[in-house]
Amino acid sequence: MRKVIIGVIALCAGSFVYAASPHDAHVPAPAHAQTTQHVSKAPEGGAELSKTLTVSDCWIRSLPRPTPSAGYFVIKNAGNNEAKLVSMSIPAFGQVSLHQTIDQDGKSRMAVADAVSIPAGGELHFKPGSYHAMLEKPTQALAVGAEVEAGFEFQSGEAAKALCEVKPANALSR
Repeated sequence: MRKVIIGVIALCAGSFVYAASPHDAHVPAPAHAQTTQHVSKAPEGGAELSKTLTVSDCWIRSLPRPTPSAGYFVIKNAGNNEAKLVSMSIPAFGQVSLHQTIDQDGKSRMAVADAVSIPAGGELHFKPGSYHAMLEKPTQALAVGAEVEAGFEFQSGEAAKALCEVKPANALSR
């Protein structure tokens, strides 16, 4: 129980610090993640739903507005080629961007990721302390237990959709 309480305090403190800081202060992404793209649009009519790329176990943390939140999910690539996730959108947030938590000089920092690779025949877990979607500028309050739709766009022009469950601020996984 003590670890959960400490985790919630750290999460809330980090969220408030993040919300109060200029977002241009993100560190450069590591070489395997390209940098700087903020996305706020849903997959357009031109994007075809993928037959090989699927998203599951999607969830987001419920935090009080205007505090940014985070989204987590698993992308599976059943195709024969590497796929690259280039954008994500959730209509309940005015700005969605892809991030990776990295260790730099002994400190945990977020790096904006322009494209995230999913290996052929593999999967990639977006989870706390790793890759995640940064959800900013909430447009509405989200109740714990609600589900919101998320759209995912890949470099190939394919798209995927998933329902994301809203979980309490102290949630650590789906």
